[in-house]
Amino acid sequence: TWQYITSWDKALLYFCALNQNYSFVWFLEEDVFIPSVEAFRSLHELYSNTTDLIVPRHELNLIGSDGLWLWIMASGKFLPPWACSMANAVGFSRRMLIAMDQFVQWLGEVPFHEFFFNTLAVQLNFTIVTPTELNTIEYAKVFFYKDIREQPNNMWHPIKDFPKGKKWRTSLVNETSQYNNTFDLTNLEMLCHGNQTMTSIKQHLKDLFVRFEISKSNFSSNVRRLWRQRFSDLAEECQKRNVSKEIISFVIKLADHAYKLPEPPVPELVRIKSANHIRLEREINEMKQAIYQFSSNSSAVTELRKQATDLIKKLTVEIRQEIVEEEKLRKFN
Repeated sequence: TWQYITSWDKALLYFCALNQNYSFVWFLEEDVFIPSVEAFRSLHELYSNTTDLIVPRHELNLIGSDGLWLWIMASGKFLPPWACSMANAVGFSRRMLIAMDQFVQWLGEVPFHEFFFNTLAVQLNFTIVTPTELNTIEYAKVFFYKDIREQPNNMWHPIKDFPKGKKWRTSLVNETSQYNNTFDLTNLEMLCHGNQTMTSIKQHLKDLFVRFEISKSNFSSNVRRLWRQRFSDLAEECQKRNVSKEIISFVIKLADHAYKLPEPPVPELVRIKSANHIRLEREINEMKQAIYQFSSNSSAVTELRKQATDLIKKLTVEIRQEIVEEEKLRKFN
């Protein structure tokens, strides 16, 4: 995609093709702050055995609209649906790395990483998770030690002051030794029956949230999943008791912070394909197979890739039209 080779290109080449010894690989940019080894280990162990792609966000572009952001760069590379995320901290399964390698072999380039990873995973129906530990990966935001202390298991971006980061880690170690790392549902369950004022509830919820965030790295992966179930059960009980929406939303939030479920699969966009759709789809697949059979440096492959790009653009237009027509039919019916 870019006119020069990036560190992303080098890292992907190494772990996709040159060193295939790892079952799961993390890519972290240098200004991503990790508060502790325990924070990273907890996140890795919780998701790496069951997930193909771990990313901070998962924003869908169902019809492949290329008028906003950098979506125009996806045109001709992927059919809809597209998806994107910031990619300052990303985790890949071996299956995902193999899929990226195969995709780059036929395309001849590495697409822009902020839509490449999510879109490929969506189209292959891979497991995608956006853990809450990555929700502090931001484009541009100022963080303070108070933020880190309240969510010490998160990854933070951007933090470019490395000496300050080192100081924060030391402070966290000193404070952690004084924490009571236990957490139970007693105080939370009381909210389903209590009659506290709204002011006291807000402060109580904040205190509970910070206590859980500090404690959770000490829980095993199985215990984290059990906490999700307990929070989910409590949210259901609160709903039956007509507890305030604020409390129910908070309990559901805790469930996600204990263990985030995978992103739901994208439903089939086009139920009835046109003859043109089927023809273009077949030609694209034939083109890809032909590319795999040639030497990557041959002029024939370059021409085939150009033709495949044109076919993908044509089929994208066809899919958009089909989606619009099916939506009209759905509303009419």
